[in-house]
Amino acid sequence: MTSLSPAKTGSKAFPWLISLFGVGHLAFVAAMGKLRWEHAAADLLLVGLAWAGPAPRRFLRGAFPLYLTGLLLDTQWLWLGLRGRIHTGDLWDLELALFAAPGNTTWPAYFETRTHAVLDFFCGFSYAAYLYEVFALALLYFFRKHPRFEVMCWAFMLCNAIGVVTYIVYPAAPPWYVMQYGPGPADLAAAPSQAGTARFDALLGIRYFANFYARNPNVFGAMPSLHAAYPVLVVWQAWGLGRAWRVGTIAFAALVAFSAIYLQHHYILDVVAGVVVALVACSAVEYAFARRESSAVTPVPLVPGGDSRA
Repeated sequence: MTSLSPAKTGSKAFPWLISLFGVGHLAFVAAMGKLRWEHAAADLLLVGLAWAGPAPRRFLRGAFPLYLTGLLLDTQWLWLGLRGRIHTGDLWDLELALFAAPGNTTWPAYFETRTHAVLDFFCGFSYAAYLYEVFALALLYFFRKHPRFEVMCWAFMLCNAIGVVTYIVYPAAPPWYVMQYGPGPADLAAAPSQAGTARFDALLGIRYFANFYARNPNVFGAMPSLHAAYPVLVVWQAWGLGRAWRVGTIAFAALVAFSAIYLQHHYILDVVAGVVVALVACSAVEYAFARRESSAVTPVPLVPGGDSRA
């Protein structure tokens, strides 16, 4: 697997190469009329880390896949025209055939009329925290100087790359879309929806999910569920930290999986696909790192959350 090697990150050319990358990205989004303050903040942080010294450059070496993931997701508008036929009612029908809820409907539709403030709070919280859990574990590994830091960052990027490719090959409408627009031809003008997460915003009097989904350029990216994939990736990466971590991360992953369905953003099929994507991404990156380190004394093992240190 290609990465920024210690020799490269320590070279005099490295800060200049990273600076060129960051400035080039800023120039690109500005030229496309897509520039936001987050772009400037991310690129300035990127360049700053490259020039700040050995320790920040070590962080940048491992975390660079996270930056690339941000670029991948932020530039979805570039490839929307490459999508195949958009599937609206296909998944609804398959979900109904495999996992019918009482009343012969899908579980997302079932929960739409069976909500509770306690579920709204905990499901909304987990749906907001799923990304921060990834970053928190990555930072923990960095500050512990744990070799799994870089492994986790690359697995996260691959997980998202698989998701994006699937969105192009099999663009699919989420449950809330079918419930609102029906299973007919896709309405490309359909606006992103908070769906059930609107109840979390209303409960706390905030606009977190309203702002989050307002920036979503791809309404038809429901299969697989990356919301379900990220916590499963964390389970894998944290497995070697002990029983408490295993129980905690598995419980959180289960809550996010349920929340995806309860909040009408995903089907059970989307969640299962997200779990598979996370497992495939982690396995592939473990294998790649094991091959890269095959000549070392302590290679990264091909086991969930394994510790490569003796």
